[in-house]
Amino acid sequence: MKKDNLVKNIIIVALIFVTLWFGVGPIISRQAGGNKKIRSDEYDFEENEFATIVIGSEPEGVAAALACSRTGLKTLLVTEDEDLGSYITQSMISSMNPQQGLINGKKILLNQGIYQEIFGKFTVGFSGSDYKSSLRGLVEKEKNLHVIYNSTLSEVHTEGETVKGIYVQQAEEKKYYKANVFIDATQKGNLLDLCNTPYFRGSDDLGISNFYSPLLFNFRIAGVDVEALKKGRKTTDFNDEFKLVLLAYQKVNPRTKIVSPSIIIFGDNDIVISGLQIFNVDVEDEKDLESAYLEAEEEARMLTAFLKNILISFKDCTYKEGPESFFIPEYRHYEGRYKLTVTDILENKDFKDKVGLSSQAVDASKFVSDNTKYVVVKPNVYAIPLGSIVPVNLQNVLMLGSKAGFTSLASTSAGSIPTRITVGEAAGLVSAFSMIRDIPPAQLLTTNDKELKSLKNYIKRGGIELSDYSESILIPETEEKLTEHWAYPYVRDLVEYGLISGGEKNDFKLDFEASQDVMVVLIKNAMLKMTPDKYRASVNQALKPYETKEKLTSEKAAEIIMEGLSISYTKGDALQSLKNSGIISTHIIDQLSPEGKVKLELVYALVVEAIRSFN
Repeated sequence: MKKDNLVKNIIIVALIFVTLWFGVGPIISRQAGGNKKIRSDEYDFEENEFATIVIGSEPEGVAAALACSRTGLKTLLVTEDEDLGSYITQSMISSMNPQQGLINGKKILLNQGIYQEIFGKFTVGFSGSDYKSSLRGLVEKEKNLHVIYNSTLSEVHTEGETVKGIYVQQAEEKKYYKANVFIDATQKGNLLDLCNTPYFRGSDDLGISNFYSPLLFNFRIAGVDVEALKKGRKTTDFNDEFKLVLLAYQKVNPRTKIVSPSIIIFGDNDIVISGLQIFNVDVEDEKDLESAYLEAEEEARMLTAFLKNILISFKDCTYKEGPESFFIPEYRHYEGRYKLTVTDILENKDFKDKVGLSSQAVDASKFVSDNTKYVVVKPNVYAIPLGSIVPVNLQNVLMLGSKAGFTSLASTSAGSIPTRITVGEAAGLVSAFSMIRDIPPAQLLTTNDKELKSLKNYIKRGGIELSDYSESILIPETEEKLTEHWAYPYVRDLVEYGLISGGEKNDFKLDFEASQDVMVVLIKNAMLKMTPDKYRASVNQALKPYETKEKLTSEKAAEIIMEGLSISYTKGDALQSLKNSGIISTHIIDQLSPEGKVKLELVYALVVEAIRSFN
């Protein structure tokens, strides 16, 4: 009996030991992020050597640097600025909203981890000093993170597709630093540019040269009766009323517009207004940027005067200041190992090599000059693949922000600030995993599924939401999966170019009876973006008679196509001529009868097939 008890006690002690060693032990030894921390003596770094070097103190860069350093690896953050305020403070960004994704029928917060550490404490809004203070507190805790300020990247040392080191100009001194992985978190892609990574500018991929997303001009107003505002904000319709007032304002500059305006209250009588945009600005042209700033500031002053005369709580207000600089959502788009498309977002695509999730809408408002918000599609959730943040020509470099491997329209979603920060945190963890496994990030893309799963688990333990999912956008009227509708291939092609809008509800109005002008506008814009070399002024002239609100019949639809493509036909016999031409597929033509009304699903199909006939 004593012997049996002894054996039982030994087994119990052994189980307790195993539980402590494999269960509690790892929890105790982990960082807040969840991964086991590397001991400082595990890697022998030279004085000028780091596991990861991050260039750029944008919030996504800071997130990457924090994430890597928290694993215990020696990390360097290089910034041209004198602090970590970046575009958040320079552009007077004063509010941030995390995204929620619909995953397996449940709403899931997609921006956790470092994003919440930075912004989670700000319940309504924040000032530039609030933001910098939040970052300072996080950075100063990390003994493995080294930051050098007022420093410019001047040269890059490469061997083949591998960056070995960088030269950084600090005051009068140039220093050399080397690392296992480099992360470009600059707005313009300073490291990528020096490494000759291919890129396109603005909307070049849509056939529109020197055209970028509108710049944001946030500004501050003083002398507002904040107490009256606060009382008003307690009513459910206050924000809607305020937006209506702003949208009633008549702008003075042709390049400005107001989209989704909002206010953040600061102190006793100050507010920050966001939503003022200026479009058609060449962001690579410093003179145009200077002119645009003056135009935007003039508009902000006029808007302030308008509010002063319209709203009682603004009767004593004055324009106080504009931002140090615009927030510029779009510069260059560098080529990644994978190019994320609007189709990927439309299809809520999941990836084995995902490093973050997003649910931000794709916004094509840059193509409209009025105050309309032009939402192309609002995904349930989709994944950002590692391949999109690995440059096509480099093995050990990661790139963050809207400049990564996305199409220009996809970047309006994947390049949103919350997504940037979450992907930035993941990039820091990828760089640590790369160091531990001794595999460059580019080679992680071609490794086996087991290694990719290990990477995914490593990132998840670091605090990033990476759930697997299967989600589909549904047609509002029928609840049918959009991808299973017969017209989906045409919707997909038009959405990729931002030619049609589903709005926040993803309603492409497939069953809606179209008017003639709708088809005319669509076919002209499709020619401009999909086959710009084929568009002529004569096309606009030929289609002008059809720019009416009259219901679109099959015969008129055929006339519009024949006129747009400059194909001769007999008046009254356009539909038969179109059938004889072979331009349109039989399964589309067979749905048309001369006087039959044409629904949008058929318009989408006719336009796409007509434009394809050019190729």
